[in-house]
Amino acid sequence: MMPKILVVDDDAETRRVLGCVLAPVAAIIEAADGADALLKIRSDKPQLVLLDVVMPEMGGLDVLRSALILVPTMAVVMLSGQSDIAVAKSALDRGARAYITKPIDPRQLREVVEDILGLNEDDGDPDRKKPWRVVG
Repeated sequence: MMPKILVVDDDAETRRVLGCVLAPVAAIIEAADGADALLKIRSDKPQLVLLDVVMPEMGGLDVLRSALILVPTMAVVMLSGQSDIAVAKSALDRGARAYITKPIDPRQLREVVEDILGLNEDDGDPDRKKPWRVVG
C-alpha cells in the first residue's frame, strides 16, 4: 500500500505541482489551509505532511504544533519562500523533519520525501539524512 502525503499550501498551483511530483511514490491528499489540514490529518492519517510556512489565518508553525499533538509520529516537511534561518530553526525545533525553501527542486523534494518514508536505499551520502541542505 502506498503511503499517504498531505500537501498543505494556500496556493492551488503549488499543491497541484507538488502532487504531480510525488504521485508516483504516494497517495496525495490536499488542503488549502491549516484548519482543513488538521481535519484531514485526523481523518486520513497521512504518514507525511508537506506544510507551507506562510498561510492566512493559521500559519504553518501553528499547524505543525497541532499536527504533532494529534499524531506525534507523523513526519512533517516545512516548505517556505523564506530563507529565514530563525524560522527554519524554529520549525526543526518544533519537530519538523526538514525545511525546504521555494522554488522547490522536484528531484530534491522527492529525494527528501523518499528518505523520510524509507523508500530510498542508503547511497552512503551522509548529507542525505540532514534536515537541511544548501542546494546550488
